[in-house]
Amino acid sequence: MPWIGLSILLVLILILGAFIAYFFFGVGKDEDGGGGSPATVTEIDSDATDGQGVIAGHSNGPLGFPSAATRNTTRISGTDPVDISMAAALAAYPTTGPGAPPAAVTVVDANDWQSGVAAATLSALPVGAPILLAPSGTLSATGVETLAQLNPLGSPDTGENKVFTVGKVAPPPDYDVERIDGADSAGIAAAVAEQKAELTDGPPAAFVVVSSESPEYASPAATWAARSGDVVLFTNKDEVPKATLDVIKDKANKDVPIFVLGPADAVSSNVLKQLDKAGSTVERVGGDDPETASVELVRFSSGSFGWNLNTPGHGYVLARTDRPMDVVAATALSTGGTWPALLLTDSSEKLPQVVEDYLLDVKPGYESDPTVAIYSHGWVIGDDSIISVDEQARFDDALELEIVETASSG
Repeated sequence: MPWIGLSILLVLILILGAFIAYFFFGVGKDEDGGGGSPATVTEIDSDATDGQGVIAGHSNGPLGFPSAATRNTTRISGTDPVDISMAAALAAYPTTGPGAPPAAVTVVDANDWQSGVAAATLSALPVGAPILLAPSGTLSATGVETLAQLNPLGSPDTGENKVFTVGKVAPPPDYDVERIDGADSAGIAAAVAEQKAELTDGPPAAFVVVSSESPEYASPAATWAARSGDVVLFTNKDEVPKATLDVIKDKANKDVPIFVLGPADAVSSNVLKQLDKAGSTVERVGGDDPETASVELVRFSSGSFGWNLNTPGHGYVLARTDRPMDVVAATALSTGGTWPALLLTDSSEKLPQVVEDYLLDVKPGYESDPTVAIYSHGWVIGDDSIISVDEQARFDDALELEIVETASSG
């Protein structure tokens, strides 16, 4: 019948009109242009809020190539470590789906890198308390929202605490807080060590002693502590503070080995002598510059200490040498997944040669079937004004799985 054909034509016209309205005029789309699809945790838009950035579910930028992700890298974007800490915590503990929330969360002042480095041991299992950074010592509204989204419930491993604060930090509203503080950075680290010993009912596997004045050499300790649970302590260049010595001299810690990070320019040989006299064995993990020092720790192994990543197929975090709070902000990533180790870069434009050489040395490969090969993955910390897309591309290429040429039989 003619009216049937007319009806079909009318339906087609309506569908075409809806298509044009949606794709050309944005009718029915969300404000972010995403049509209601969830945003990724790796995109941060610091203009979307009151300067504190946005988190998963609030981003108005989709995951895209190449600045957000490449084949072998994922970028946690943003220029503010506060934003990065929220994104990293949510990446490590996805809050939609079957994943379990963290038992607790640690809050640290966003300007206090020493407290952040010391607090990283609480990120490690069994405590498992990722770090959220608080601007000027007080969580932003978005930080409070992130804390609620993480929904820490406490556990026997956290002493039933849901929130720890380390250093001079205002307690978040509506939470009972376990506060950890001290007179200075050495005192705060000693207080963290005491709290950790109480929670784990014993000493750590190792003490990591770092400079309280050289964040570029101290920041790798944060990533390692988040992975291992080892306790970080602070020293001055030429003299070990009393608070640090008191921890090491405690009879419960007499057999705990001590590892010092950084060259003599950061921690002098005199400090090693004082540590050796006060406690157990002392070893230095050095490096002539911060980038080399980060690689040294990634390669290092002594007993249970050190990443010992000298074969293909591992995870890495790439962060700027001059942005220690970015490193602290990303520590949650190293408590699971690919358990990434920290590599430092001194430039937003070029991957340091020592880092690239290391990655090429442990580059994964395959002979015939790439689908059964092992892989490497890297997290890039900060937006492309901090680590450029060109540098990310070099990082990606160094991580890329490649075919291994085999000698033909004669």
